Amino acid sequence: MKKFVTAVLALAMLLSLTACNGLSFKPGGGSSSDDKEGYIGDTLSTYWFDFTVDDAYSCSEYSGYTAGSGKQLVVVSMTLKNTWGQSVDMWDSDFPLLWGGEDDGDLDYPIAPVSDEQFPQEYSLGINQSKSGVLVYEAPADYRDFSLAFLEVFEDEDNEEGRDGDLYFVDFTAEKR
Repeated sequence: MKKFVTAVLALAMLLSLTACNGLSFKPGGGSSSDDKEGYIGDTLSTYWFDFTVDDAYSCSEYSGYTAGSGKQLVVVSMTLKNTWGQSVDMWDSDFPLLWGGEDDGDLDYPIAPVSDEQFPQEYSLGINQSKSGVLVYEAPADYRDFSLAFLEVFEDEDNEEGRDGDLYFVDFTAEKR
């Protein structure tokens, strides 16, 4: 839970500072480093693991869960592979979905699992283990372009909120299915 709160605060801080530091959080924007931003099918390497967004699409219903009024569901299939020397604790909230880019509120976290295909809300990725799954988000119905984000947050004895590492983005267009 501590890592979740830290990640949320760090991401909110980064989003609020976009005008100051020149970073763009609009899909197609992102950081200037090529290895920190990718597209569907690209593998990005974080400190602890590699991740690849295999597919992404939008729909109004997923496994019995229906999007709210004025909303759509964005379904992201991805694969993770632990590249670190020990197990890594993971949460589905490690990967927020962003759109628009002009407002701190232009992001969402995955809905609670409604199918076995979805990543659990909390899990461990063992040494050299790969795991594939789905993350499902609710987003405004009038958007098609999105970014999936991951922010490295390192434990820090001097700062209970941790220390921010690199920020990664996968940009995509979610076609309706």
